Amino acid sequence: MEISKMKKFLTLDSKAIEGQNISYSIFGEGDIDLVIEMGLGAVAGEWWHIAAQLSKQFTVLLYERGRNISKARSPRNIAEELHALLMKLPCKSKVTFLAHSQGGLYAQQFARMYPNMVRGIVFVDPLSANDNTYKSVFLTAQEQKKSGFNKSENLVIMRKLASCHLGFVIKLIMRKAPPFYYYNQFSPEAKKYILDELTKVELHDAALEEYRIAHEEKEICQLKEKGNFPQIPIVLITHGSEFEIKEIMEFCQTTKEFAEKVEELWQSLMQGYLTFSEQSVLLRASNSGHYIHLTDFEVIKLALLRI
Repeated sequence: MEISKMKKFLTLDSKAIEGQNISYSIFGEGDIDLVIEMGLGAVAGEWWHIAAQLSKQFTVLLYERGRNISKARSPRNIAEELHALLMKLPCKSKVTFLAHSQGGLYAQQFARMYPNMVRGIVFVDPLSANDNTYKSVFLTAQEQKKSGFNKSENLVIMRKLASCHLGFVIKLIMRKAPPFYYYNQFSPEAKKYILDELTKVELHDAALEEYRIAHEEKEICQLKEKGNFPQIPIVLITHGSEFEIKEIMEFCQTTKEFAEKVEELWQSLMQGYLTFSEQSVLLRASNSGHYIHLTDFEVIKLALLRI
């Protein structure tokens, strides 16, 4: 892609949507036909290079969810805001979702609310609406932290650092953490954007609220139902079990037995996504952990071809 075009994409536009200031970029020409729904606390810089590559086949909407927590960061509200954004741009075609991690909840909520607008969904290691199952399997706070279930503690720490104007500390910490741990070829502009955004209190406030509400049964119970999901193509990409077990053991300092228990539960929860539609396919990214979009772009492209 030409440098001049790439720089254009690195400048985010924004629209006021239902009390939210939503930032976005459109990659490619023509009507939007691919929407990237990012994971918890992610920002556009993490996906710029991916959206640019995908724009050879699609017109890609890459957007950041609203951070105004005065309006609940529930799957339903987030889906409504995305719908309003698409109507304003406007979007006239059916879209395919590329949804990573917690973004999977919002993509499937959108599909349930606006089924006539969705062509299909590629779920990339998505969060399950049954994620609270971890609390019944791993009973103590320490076990839940080591299992990767409890993400709020790290978010609280980052928020405190941001609120104390210790952005330089955040940047030092994050240079060796995801997403940088998994991908070291970010452009200087993308790297700066990611690190600068991570120093903002509102980013962490929104992530904490998204995480909290994604585990409130009254907010997510409808996302467990199979009957009200449209019969659209679904491709579910999950990480490689052996790879993930090694990472859990290394980063969470657990035994192999504990790591295997965590991974077995994760993969069992993933199977739920395959029950939503009769047109569901499972792909495994054998040499990847959770950040599949950064470590195995080929499987992402393969999945999109299946929609």
